[in-house]
Amino acid sequence: MGNELKLVIGGRYNWRHQPERLVYMGTYNYPGDLRTWHQFAKIETPTVVWSEVLTSDLSSFEETVDLPKESV
Repeated sequence: MGNELKLVIGGRYNWRHQPERLVYMGTYNYPGDLRTWHQFAKIETPTVVWSEVLTSDLSSFEETVDLPKESV
């Protein structure tokens, strides 16, 4: 698929159309499970896994785009 998301550890992502802003922590393989799980943390707690998704679910993610801050 041409629109595959290239995840970077420490990069910021979010589920499409959802408010939670996440930090990508990398992948994890559980013993006895051949699937690869992608782990995300909320930006407020970047070392605590908040969500784990399979590679097939990554199509529901997008890179978080920070809005420019208004100068005061």
